[in-house]
Amino acid sequence: MIAALKQERASVEGVCRYRFGGGIAVPVRISDLTEGGCRISSIPRALAIGDHISISIDTLAPLFATVKWVESGRAAGLKFDNPLYPSVFSWLLSNMKA
Repeated sequence: MIAALKQERASVEGVCRYRFGGGIAVPVRISDLTEGGCRISSIPRALAIGDHISISIDTLAPLFATVKWVESGRAAGLKFDNPLYPSVFSWLLSNMKA
């Protein structure tokens, strides 16, 4: 069994937008970011573990993600379907410093 590598978790502050299904993209807060996912909060509707959503961060094209955990219906942890390239991750960190 291969152990999962722990990714660098960066504390960021910003607003991003997420879309569930064919719905309208709505703003949410982003506070943690790794190459493989992020934490969003102030979500206006309940998300469930396993939901597939798209998320737009800064000027990047939408990223597709799966909800991995939900906290009291107010925050959620997302796993990106395709991890961010290290250079894109670094660029986002420089634009979204906490």
